[in-house]
Amino acid sequence: MRSDLDRLMQEHGLAGMVVFAHDRYSLAMHYVTGQKLHYGMYFRAADGRAHLIHDPMERDQAALAGCEHSSFAQHGVNQLIEAEGHPARGFGRLMAGTLATLGIRGPVAFFGDLPAGFAHTLLNRALELDPELKVDDGSPDILAVARTTKDEAEIAAIRRAARGTVAALERLRTYLAGLRRDGEHFRADGAARATLGDLRRLLQTEFLAHGLAEDGESIVSQGRDAGVPHNRGNDAEPLTAGLPVIVDIFPGEAGGGYHSDVTRTYCMGRAPDPLRRLYDDVHDAFRGALDSLAVGRPCRAYQEGVQELFERRGHATLRTSETTQDGYVHGLGHGVGLAVHEAPRLGGPPSNKQTLAPGMVITVEPGLYYPSQGMGVRIEDLVLVGADGAVENLTPAPYELVIEPRG
Repeated sequence: MRSDLDRLMQEHGLAGMVVFAHDRYSLAMHYVTGQKLHYGMYFRAADGRAHLIHDPMERDQAALAGCEHSSFAQHGVNQLIEAEGHPARGFGRLMAGTLATLGIRGPVAFFGDLPAGFAHTLLNRALELDPELKVDDGSPDILAVARTTKDEAEIAAIRRAARGTVAALERLRTYLAGLRRDGEHFRADGAARATLGDLRRLLQTEFLAHGLAEDGESIVSQGRDAGVPHNRGNDAEPLTAGLPVIVDIFPGEAGGGYHSDVTRTYCMGRAPDPLRRLYDDVHDAFRGALDSLAVGRPCRAYQEGVQELFERRGHATLRTSETTQDGYVHGLGHGVGLAVHEAPRLGGPPSNKQTLAPGMVITVEPGLYYPSQGMGVRIEDLVLVGADGAVENLTPAPYELVIEPRG
């Protein structure tokens, strides 16, 4: 978590870290400062000393970061850029000078969402000016390690996002149950046929009501498309009886911030027997994995357990075939925070030695996919591993596959 940064820098032999937000929302800047600053350069030494250089227009947010701060104008950044003849070289000069002023020498971890060429030029200029600087290339980097566990403020933000996400699912279920059958399709009272796009727009409206927004497009897919895990679905496609509909939603705080993540699979009207069997297999794997979560156990072990269950029931997995597109074709889960996908991973290669620890917020999401048969099923919840080791489900929502429409 955030409070581990200084310890992690010391353990990794780092002199400090730099985060550069270059006129855009930066997840890394948000993490280290707690503020949604769009233009700034944050410096932190391994002994905890920190300084933030910021845009004068963001001075109020900078003041809330809890460290010493100054503006780009005070450092004459425009003059530096003119003298260097390139914006990246100008910022590189500012970076090197500030690191020297703060006494940060040696290996430094650098973060920021920058074009590769810009970042290359910036770092090269800083290294030219201070040959004692070294760029940390450790993997995983210290921010990734710190973000693996969450503090109380982060957990509170994720809880709020999760509540809004569950509310969106509840509204969707109410809408689906209120539709009227029209042959193989469905209508709301006095309305045209319901489409997948109608479902997506309903979800988006509920997100907004809870201060959330999509970070990327949520998944609302049906039939064959539900058999391809990250197929977003076809908004023009009419909702059809007897087909699986995967709804995978992962909104975050509007404007950047903490996320939630949940998936349910629905079927309007009677589910065909093959779909019902597939759903039961996924639900059994989901319950087994969720019930077995325990602090200190290897994260990769949960993936192994789900693969064993699916293989016993006749499904291919990535363990039986790395190239399979039928059966179980992805990892069991991942961390969620400022990004929808972050450490830890419940799966991955044998080199994944991460163990489950208090403060982790992770998904559990087994799925089975048979696109050639027009089927796909996934169930996902977001869970918190508490300080006492207890596991709390943050996205409780009904698991029933079948939704019966009104006649």
